[in-house]
Amino acid sequence: MKEEITQFAIEQAEIRPGFERLLQMTKQEALPFYVVSGGIDFFVDPLLAAFPLEAAQIYRNESDFTGERIKIKWPHSCDEHCDVDCGLCKTSIIRSYPQDKYYRIMIGDSITDLAGAKLADLVFARGFLLEKCKELGLRYHAYETFDDIIAVLKHKPGTIK
Repeated sequence: MKEEITQFAIEQAEIRPGFERLLQMTKQEALPFYVVSGGIDFFVDPLLAAFPLEAAQIYRNESDFTGERIKIKWPHSCDEHCDVDCGLCKTSIIRSYPQDKYYRIMIGDSITDLAGAKLADLVFARGFLLEKCKELGLRYHAYETFDDIIAVLKHKPGTIK
């Protein structure tokens, strides 16, 4: 049922407007860009296939459909600094890009993004994450589309190191 499950997941998901323009801007500015998703390859990869991303730019969980049931693989588990037992540990990935070498920007909207937002230099937030950023006093900008993010990055001196 891999095809049916994949199709259902793709029909439920959406990439917000402006994503390809954000990718173009980060490429023009030579800014590293990564998708870090708690999703699984069988639906994340097809969703991102239309965009100019290399496999090394995408962090996500993996699946194995060879058995009677789907087996989920967790290739990006927690490091020694995290004890949450994440399926995909966003904080471990963020820590792999040292703050003294990278200006770490996070884009997110959910509880799974909160721990990473606390480590980021700047957060673009909506939904649950936006409320938590306000509550915790994190450095953030609200967004609805990726075009909102582009506007901030282009017009805020000092936003990008």
